Amino acid sequence: MKNERAEDLARKVTEAVLAVPGVACLRPGLRGLLHRAGARPPAARDARAAGSAVRVTFDSQGSVAGLEIDVVVRSGQQAARTARAVRAVAAETAAATPGAVKVTVTGIV
Repeated sequence: MKNERAEDLARKVTEAVLAVPGVACLRPGLRGLLHRAGARPPAARDARAAGSAVRVTFDSQGSVAGLEIDVVVRSGQQAARTARAVRAVAAETAAATPGAVKVTVTGIV
């Protein structure tokens, strides 16, 4: 149940983040798609094991305790400004505090 909730929330956050101006894509890209297609056994799958660029952790009460997002920024955009916008959108979508959201810019294309 928790994995389904994490995957659903990760999907919603992904959609919201991809709509942020300046975001080119999420990482790890192709590697994550290959993992989701069956490269790992089903028992090992969770938001982190699936190679997701959006990783969710919950506290003991079931609230979002942490949200990690890896993004690639479009060239010509300010990475810091884009990361702040991603953090704000992700926090709102996940009903988390902005401090619980960690955004890593993994590249610029």
